[in-house]
Amino acid sequence: MALLRGNLATRPFYNERLVSLGLVLGFVGVLALTAFNITEVLSRSRERAAVKQEQERDDRDAAAVLAATASVQKSVDRVRLTGLARQTREANSLIDERTFSWTVFFGYIEQTMPLDARLISVAPRIERGEFLIAMSVNARRSADLEDFIDQLWATGVFYDVAVTSSQRNDDGTFTGAILSRYYLAPKPASATRAVRGR
Repeated sequence: MALLRGNLATRPFYNERLVSLGLVLGFVGVLALTAFNITEVLSRSRERAAVKQEQERDDRDAAAVLAATASVQKSVDRVRLTGLARQTREANSLIDERTFSWTVFFGYIEQTMPLDARLISVAPRIERGEFLIAMSVNARRSADLEDFIDQLWATGVFYDVAVTSSQRNDDGTFTGAILSRYYLAPKPASATRAVRGR
């Protein structure tokens, strides 16, 4: 069998420019990617160096703080610090003993308030190192106010109890402003017996 030899195309296709253009574009793309990678590597290297410098600075600062703390701890007088802690505990204990308790206060009011009287307002305050209680009481009769004052005196916790003002209301009741000094210390046993015997 004989093979045909020859160019069957009447116009052979030779486009060397397109091939060259493709090669040039590919080369430019490779160069652009290489330049981008180099830029990124340099940028990351700079960031890494900055972070490392910051970390080293933080480590130096931490070491300086630790050294200063050790120096302060060495200079602290342990005996004096222990004494100060003991004095603080004693002061806190005294403060706790002199803390106003609404529960205890209203317990006394409930025990001493006559049936025909009611507490309208109460305002505790400290004046010249003493605890003062200002109360406003509404009662059906003025005798109820006097009975309330007597019962407050009997507790042994309220003292210098007095009506500072009193007025008769339109409905026939009385409103009295009562001022009293108040012990914050625990109630004496005699006062406990007086209130319970009421």
